[in-house]
Amino acid sequence: MRLFWTDEDTPDELKPGLRELEAEYEVSNKASSGRMEVRFHRSEGEAALDVRPDGHGIDVVYDTPTRAYRAVGRLLSMDQPEAFRETVPFSTFGIMLDCSRNAVARVDALRGWMRKLALLGYDMVMLYMEDTYEVPGEPFFGYLRGRYMQEELSEIGQYGAKMGIEVIPCIQTLGHLEQLLRRPPYRDLSDTGSILLAGYEKTYDLIRKMIRAASAPFATGRIHIGMDEAHSLGRGRYLDLFGHRRNFDIFNEHLSRVVEICRELDLEPMIWSDMYFRMGSKTGDYYDTDSVIPDDVVKAVPRGVKLVYWDYYHDNKEFYVEWIRRHRSLEASLSWRRVYGRGRSCGTTT
Repeated sequence: MRLFWTDEDTPDELKPGLRELEAEYEVSNKASSGRMEVRFHRSEGEAALDVRPDGHGIDVVYDTPTRAYRAVGRLLSMDQPEAFRETVPFSTFGIMLDCSRNAVARVDALRGWMRKLALLGYDMVMLYMEDTYEVPGEPFFGYLRGRYMQEELSEIGQYGAKMGIEVIPCIQTLGHLEQLLRRPPYRDLSDTGSILLAGYEKTYDLIRKMIRAASAPFATGRIHIGMDEAHSLGRGRYLDLFGHRRNFDIFNEHLSRVVEICRELDLEPMIWSDMYFRMGSKTGDYYDTDSVIPDDVVKAVPRGVKLVYWDYYHDNKEFYVEWIRRHRSLEASLSWRRVYGRGRSCGTTT
């Protein structure tokens, strides 16, 4: 179906995004033969989308811009307009784009992604960048493999806002930093070949620069600070310098330092949750049903950090229901110390 919209029947918040969609999709600000008029109406009610065709066009009642763009996406796929209503059970519906596999995607490619995501109703994009972003004074970030400059990140964030999408930087502040740590200037900051040296003051000087650089270009107050799959935490240079310590304690102390940096920068941090479950498993397995997280460890998790459950591997509903229950149980143990809400969210990765 081909669509058009008018300035009179379209709220100002939708016009920039609709104009962006015109370049790639059959939606226009000009009436023409064969195009169906779409009229948009903002609602402050429940998280829902209500689409009602009549003899003169299509009324779209929406509560957020991405819900309106979602309506456009569904209508574009139809031969004839049909009424439909959608309710949304999530406060955030997002995707993580992996920008750490050698050369990063061009800004134009990310614009195209966000147009498609807006038509699907997504309202959040995480950019996963291990070392592929510019950090002033640290030229080895993205060295010989591509990185986003500060101006490019700002452009990406602004384009996301135009499409109703919150763009959140997703970096690493513990593991998955092998590309950076193999460079000579960072060897004294490494515990193992891919894990930063916890408890070492120069490590936190670097992390402060990383968090500031990754967050500054974006309007969001949220940042993902990673910390997944740090399997050998405390078993490399850390062991030589500080001796053997329980991995739970090293992790929580390091996390506390990083969360404090986020507070200084007025940011709300989130982490991947797998390390708590791995460290509670005798086999180091994230999905070990016998994993136990001690009460003293739960009590030591720093205030204000949000836990994010990730899972690429399972294909049955029962497992996800159980693991979501376990995460919610852990969140409930922390919730009395939280500094912001526990709204539900849904995300995918690519």
